[in-house]
Amino acid sequence: MTVMPSIAPEIFKAYDIRGIVDRTLTVEAVTSIGRALGAEAVARGQSAIVIGRDGRLSGPALAVALADGIRAAGVDVIDIGCVPTPLTYFAAYDLGTMSCVSVTGSHNPPEYNGLKMVLGGETLYGPKIQDLRRRVEEGDFTSGSGRLSHAAVGESYVRHIAADVKLARPMKIVVDCGNGVAGNYAPTLFHALGCEVLPLFCE
Repeated sequence: MTVMPSIAPEIFKAYDIRGIVDRTLTVEAVTSIGRALGAEAVARGQSAIVIGRDGRLSGPALAVALADGIRAAGVDVIDIGCVPTPLTYFAAYDLGTMSCVSVTGSHNPPEYNGLKMVLGGETLYGPKIQDLRRRVEEGDFTSGSGRLSHAAVGESYVRHIAADVKLARPMKIVVDCGNGVAGNYAPTLFHALGCEVLPLFCE
């Protein structure tokens, strides 16, 4: 068991891992967290984890670091790219992994980013997040060579919602996505529900 360099304890919150990029939440820290998460996945009999990320500029580098850590633990990674957080949760179900991580800063300012995690259908929070911190600090990892693959689940997500939601009458709506990641999906989704859509800032 290798003792790892110290990691900022304050990034391990009650419901997620979150910090200021390149200060408390570094690429090295996220790689170590990925190794800890992968080791926990192995302990639970999980073999693959989906990774999705929001539109923050720090997202791509952190997602790569996370994937590297998870794969070093011997767990496969399925990268679904830049997607809304709910779509990451859906992908865990749709792709059959039941495990996922959303790299997202949620409502926080742009200098922040973080990780929201699900393993085997269980959202990690409270003591489970502190268990990951312990694994990182103690170097309590597994070793292996997980595979990396990519998947697109947007069309499946839209189909599932359109099958579940039936509008009482057609509507004409304006969708303003503020040029966020939802712009890749919201207009298509509302079209599928039978709406006439006027998109704004969906690039």
